[in-house]
Order: sequence, then C-alpha cells, then structure tokens
Amino acid sequence: MSEQPQLPPIPKENKFKQALALGIGIWDYFEEKQAELGDTFTLTFPGQGPMVWTSDPDMIKDILRLKRDQIDGSLVQLPFDLGESNLVFSNDEAHHEARKLIIPHFSGDRMKIRANMMYEIVNEHIDSWNVSDQFDGPRLIGDITMDITCATLFNLREGERKDRYKELMLNWIMEANSDINFTLASVVGARKFRQFLNKQYISRSESGKMGNAKKGLLPWKRGVDLKVQLGALLREDIRDIRSRMDETESHTLSSLARTTDADGNLLAEERVISEVYGLMIGGHETSAATAAWLMIWLQQQPEENTKIREEVVGFIQKEGKHDPFLASQLPYLTACLNESQRITPSAPGFIRWLKQDTKIGKWLIPAGTAVLPNIYLTHRRTDIYGDDALKFNPERWMDKNGGNRSFKPSEFMPFGGGRRACVGMGHARQQLRVIFSEFARRVEFGSEFEGTNTLPRSRLIGGQTEPQLGVPITVKKIRPSDYGCPAIETESAA
Repeated sequence: MSEQPQLPPIPKENKFKQALALGIGIWDYFEEKQAELGDTFTLTFPGQGPMVWTSDPDMIKDILRLKRDQIDGSLVQLPFDLGESNLVFSNDEAHHEARKLIIPHFSGDRMKIRANMMYEIVNEHIDSWNVSDQFDGPRLIGDITMDITCATLFNLREGERKDRYKELMLNWIMEANSDINFTLASVVGARKFRQFLNKQYISRSESGKMGNAKKGLLPWKRGVDLKVQLGALLREDIRDIRSRMDETESHTLSSLARTTDADGNLLAEERVISEVYGLMIGGHETSAATAAWLMIWLQQQPEENTKIREEVVGFIQKEGKHDPFLASQLPYLTACLNESQRITPSAPGFIRWLKQDTKIGKWLIPAGTAVLPNIYLTHRRTDIYGDDALKFNPERWMDKNGGNRSFKPSEFMPFGGGRRACVGMGHARQQLRVIFSEFARRVEFGSEFEGTNTLPRSRLIGGQTEPQLGVPITVKKIRPSDYGCPAIETESAA
C-alpha cells in the first residue's frame, strides 16, 4: 500500500485563535506549540491551506532543496498589495527572470558606493538631533532607511519630490501594516484580501481617481488612496526616464524602467511599479524590526556597544581615514548583528506552497500545503548553538583568528534560503551595519531596557516581528562627526 499524505499535529484551538495568536505573542505561541506538539506542527488559518512549521534541521534541508516545479509562489499569503506580477508571487522561469532583474542592483560596486551614501544620510540624521530627544527605535530606523530608499530608488536626497515620495511611502506602508488590515486578511485569507486590494488599486489608477488619503468607512480606503497616488508619481517618473533613456543613470527606478524582456520590449509600467513596491516595503519593515531587537540587546548589554565603538574607531585610526564600506564589514559589528538576528529574528519563517504531495523529512506533505522553516525555534536549538543558545553572545560568531564564523544555511536563515532567498539581504544588512557603526561611534542612547535581562512581548507587524510597544529611546550623548577620524573621505552616489 502506497504512503498516504498526512499533516503533522494540529493544535486544538480553532483557526481564528491560531491566527490571532500569531499577531500578538508569536514567539510565546511557537514555544507553547513546540512543547505541546514537538518540533513540527501544522497551523490552520481562515481562508487558506494548512501551514506546516518545522524547526527540524533535516526537514529544513529538504525545504531548501525544493525545486521550482514543486512550489507555487502565487499562493503566498501576504496581505500587502505589491501587485501580482511582483517576483514574490511569480513561479518557475518568471521568478528566475525576475530575480535576474533585481539582483544587479545589489552588486558589489554599487554596494560600495551606497555605503558612503548611507554613511552620509545617517550622519545627517544624527546631526539634526539634540541631547534629550526621544524616539521610538524602529520608527527612527525606518525614517533613516526611507531616506536611503529615496536615494537608491529615485536618486533623491532632498527637495519637494523626495519629501512627497517619502510621505506617501511611509503612510502607505503604515496603512498596509495596520492591525485592521491584518485582522481582515486573517479572516478572509491574506491572498484573497491582497487580490481584492489590487483590483481596487488597478480600477482607481485607470480611472484617475486619486482619492484624498483620509480615513473612510471602509478600513482599506486610505491605503488604496495612498497607493494610487504613489503609483501615479512612479508612472510620471518612469515615462520621464523612458523619454530620455539615459544609460548613465544608475538609480534603481531608472535601471528598471529601461530594462527590456527577452523579446527586447520594455517592461510594462505596472510590472516596474510592482517591483518598486516590493523594494520599498521589504527594505523598510525588515530593517526596522531587526534594528528594534538589536537596540534592546545593546541597551541590555552596553559593553557590546562599547566593543563596536572601539572596533570602528580603531579601524579608522589604523586606516588613517573612514571607509564606510569596509567599516560596515568589521567582524564584531557583524557578530552583534548576526547574534541579534539569530536569537530575535524579525521574520518568523519563510514559506513554500507545495504544488504536489512532497516528502519532507518523515512526512509526506499533501499538495496545497505550505511548509515553513521556523526561524525563531531553529535559531534557539541547543544542539546547534550550544547550551547558551538562549543567551545573547556575539562571541559565538567569532573565530580564533578574529574573523567571523558561519553556520549552515539550514541553521541560520534570517533572510530565508534556497532559490527564493531575499534578493536584498546584502543591502539590508549593509545599511544596518552602517547605521549601527555610526550610532556606536557617535551616540549614546538611554532606555527602559538598560540593566534589564528580559525581552518585551513580540508582535507581528507587516510579516515582521517587533517589540509590541516599540523601543522608546532617549539621546544621552552626541559626539562630533569627526570623532575618532583623522580624515573623512566619502563618495556619494545612488
């Protein structure tokens, strides 16, 4: 008798309770289900197929080895209306071609130039602060990274158009991530809700109804208004770029607008816009969530922040100048980021929807099921990270020669893995390392987390896990921009 498809254990609570549990206290819920059901369990939500979560390393290896014809990207249950042509939702050759469009924008040469631009932007922000200023950590980082996004996507550092882009992007992302939208998506199914929003957006864009971007009776009204207005702005710039076809322009929107398909035709405007939406929302929320947890760890263990500052200043003095690109690759800075992403990952998991019955570990998982490596539980396994796996210890990432050690792709995966790993992971990590190297060099923050050893409760915001009540911080000290620098040499470009 042939083996029959079967799902791993399912919690007793109903679908609605399972969905809500992932909204607030997601990490607590994972730990509870692991204790109750084991390393592999199935969660079921309204409006979508079952989702198998696993922290079993052997099953994760099988998931990472899945081939293109075994998975369906269009079934991804994200409620964000990025546009159905976005690479996240594409399949097979279309997905492969979409990645080829995006990856060159994060190449080595551009990363080096962008490190200098990131350095300039973070220092512009620091220079605008005063001692005793108060911020919410993730929103502060989000503001900085949005300025970086305006520079890299549009080559805009200042001016009315930059301000307009930034305002629309920030407000649209906040609406897309609102609790009411995620609640609706949990009830009707994230994919159905996303496709409904996209139909509203397309219809409004074609009719030219921009809306007033104010709250309305329908909870999604303001978000659609903002996206329509943002799309109109992008469409204007795409047409302007195509009227000039200036190959010397290197910012991302210009490159995408001038890109052609296999037949030599320019990409459809809405296809370009869809990919830009993905870059906007991916770079913003991931960085904000990751930074929130790292801020808390550095407040709880200030000696780690001191080590980063000493490493950065020591590097500058050794080199005789400040090279932000090389400084962003310093090993202890990298170790602190790695350790924060390990023990408090922003993404709870990464998803693959199965087209066919598939053997994953000891389970034959039925078609139409999602399989997800549970990043949070995997990153806390003592058989991988040792008896101190629940402790924030950057030293675990240092080798005996003072460089960084690494773990296997099935053991450390803050940006996913396999053929559909995040294309912007290098950019995201670089901007966080530039930001935190400058924070360590120039700023001292204070917060309620100083001297504590417990983490705040987590909540899911836009698919990313953040502290439920944010990270309130106060500026205690600001050092001059040339602190530790015999000379500062930077080169700015988009």
